[in-house]
Amino acid sequence: MYKKLLQSQRGGFALAMVLTAVILLLVVGIGLMSVGTFERLRGVRNSSEIAARNAADTGLTKALFTMNRMLEKKTWNDNNLPHVTNELIPYVDSTFSYQVTKSTTADGNDLYSIRCTGKSGRYQKTVNCALELKGIFEYAIYTLGNLNLKSGTTISAYNQDADDPPLQIGTESTDAGAITAKTGVTIDGDVVVGPGGDPDVVINNTTEAAITGETYPSLTTHKTPDVIVPQYLVDMVSSGTIGTSATVSSAAKYDSINLGGSTGYDPNKTDKVNVDSNVEIYVTGDLKLGNGDEVIIQPDASLIIYLGGNLYVDNSGAINNLTKDPRKLQIYGLETCLSMDFKNSGTFYGAIYAPDADVHLYNSFNLYGAVIANSFLQDVNANFYYDMN
Repeated sequence: MYKKLLQSQRGGFALAMVLTAVILLLVVGIGLMSVGTFERLRGVRNSSEIAARNAADTGLTKALFTMNRMLEKKTWNDNNLPHVTNELIPYVDSTFSYQVTKSTTADGNDLYSIRCTGKSGRYQKTVNCALELKGIFEYAIYTLGNLNLKSGTTISAYNQDADDPPLQIGTESTDAGAITAKTGVTIDGDVVVGPGGDPDVVINNTTEAAITGETYPSLTTHKTPDVIVPQYLVDMVSSGTIGTSATVSSAAKYDSINLGGSTGYDPNKTDKVNVDSNVEIYVTGDLKLGNGDEVIIQPDASLIIYLGGNLYVDNSGAINNLTKDPRKLQIYGLETCLSMDFKNSGTFYGAIYAPDADVHLYNSFNLYGAVIANSFLQDVNANFYYDMN
């Protein structure tokens, strides 16, 4: 009897142990399942948050792209700035929305703010940025290669205010001696070399030239976008070649402008092309001005030239901007524009953007404006005055 009772107690104890073990395993299992479920939920949340942030970044990239395209196509309008709502990103379950707004800073500069929100599932992320419009003429002189300044050259800003940033000239190159500044050269501003370059190596004769600002490498590559001729000019029927005196009052396309003398033209007479309105022209070939020949921009006019060939201004020739406002004369050299020579001793008011051209200013030539070129050579007594506007 006692033995049977003992066996019964031992069996009950074993059963209790088994039940306890089962309960512990259930508790641990449920705990592990809870942890697994929590981790899966956190993973879903994290992936959705990452997807939302990627969507916001995608929207920001799209906004910047759209703004730059508007500038390229000249459709920019402060009253109709880019915006989209819930644009679907292909192949993913995410959307983005962005809004561009304009404000004016205390110093009078226009500031554009982009607010972009990306959504993925129940999650969303918002990114913001603020930027100012930057033109292609942020440098007084900028070259992709060599920049040579001969003795007696002065580079300064003629309309610089006290709160304006310093004038800059620079090169994309990091080659030794890419910038040469001879004795007697005065640069009233900063000199910038290509990213990663050593100013002491890239700038030759820094001890001889007077540089009032600093010398340093650029943090980023200065972009020189391709010149895009407005489509309406490309589609025009060419008016041929201007070879004698003429008046330009409206947009036009020409094979060339050749007042410098060639077959069929008299090199001994002077001619004048008079611009009496605000016009754009596309010259697919060269623009040549011989001795005494002029392109004259009247005080109430402006001229934008898209140049497919080269530019030659001979002794006593001139592109005479009577407005004395560099913004009223802009010359854009296409990739086939490889040289611009100013041999005259006059004064030029204008901006030149020709990233594939070698620009050469000869003796006693004064330039008010800005130049972007493949290379730049300024001779003795040829002074350069940057337009801060």
